[in-house]
Amino acid sequence: MDAPFVYLNGQVLPRSRATLDIEDRGTLFADGVYEVVSYYDGRPLALREHIDRFRRSLDAIHIPVPAELDQLGGITDDLLKRNGYNSAKAYWQITRGVAPREHSFPRNTTPTVLVITYPAAPPDPAAPPRAIACVTHEDQRWSLCSIKSLMLLPNVLAKNAALEKGAQEAIFLRDGRVTEGTSTSVFAVRGGELWTHPADHWILGGITRAILIEEAKLAGVTVNESAVPWVELSKLNELFICGTTTHVAGVVTLDGRPIGDGRVGPVTRRMHELLMRRITKL
Repeated sequence: MDAPFVYLNGQVLPRSRATLDIEDRGTLFADGVYEVVSYYDGRPLALREHIDRFRRSLDAIHIPVPAELDQLGGITDDLLKRNGYNSAKAYWQITRGVAPREHSFPRNTTPTVLVITYPAAPPDPAAPPRAIACVTHEDQRWSLCSIKSLMLLPNVLAKNAALEKGAQEAIFLRDGRVTEGTSTSVFAVRGGELWTHPADHWILGGITRAILIEEAKLAGVTVNESAVPWVELSKLNELFICGTTTHVAGVVTLDGRPIGDGRVGPVTRRMHELLMRRITKL
């Protein structure tokens, strides 16, 4: 059996036989959107929320919503079974389709739909959150970050700049305020309260971010959806990032300087516990 299998335009195929047309607009223009969903013991976290965000991204760039959108859960379940994956991450991608290279929208194209699954190690709910180093980086992305676009070159450059400095993530700064990470949402802890950039067009409204805001409020933690000025970063008690595959990770150094006492703090640990509890209840 030639595995792993992927889904492409209505067919389940061995990955070695799945090919994209050289004039697919996703390749030529990054004219498409995507989602990544985590599966734990075969069960997805926040499936409906991911599908709903996928729909919003498609609508925002005027790609016709394909019939597969509401079938992505079943398509992914089938791939996980075929590939023998329990814990996994699923990558969903939809582009405008194939057409001769012109900037204007082509007429009567069929969107390209791709689903890939990757095995992933399940998180240990008893393990503490990771402690990581981050650096700040100028936010050079476009002004429609709420769309989960394939256009990720600024994110790629910032991420690699962080890795070259021995850090694990770059935190974007725009006009003197913190927005988000290259592939994560950012939370600051000030006086026991959570602060995070509002879910406007300057950030992607992260699914894990939304889960943590909900869990924090239920736990009695005050959440302020307001951007943190970069000049306040050195005064923070705690800083952490989160995401679909990142979960919760405590930022213990930023640009080589410690955050708080240089250790993962109690609020970060609490948010990690709340997320792990949500996952274990799936």
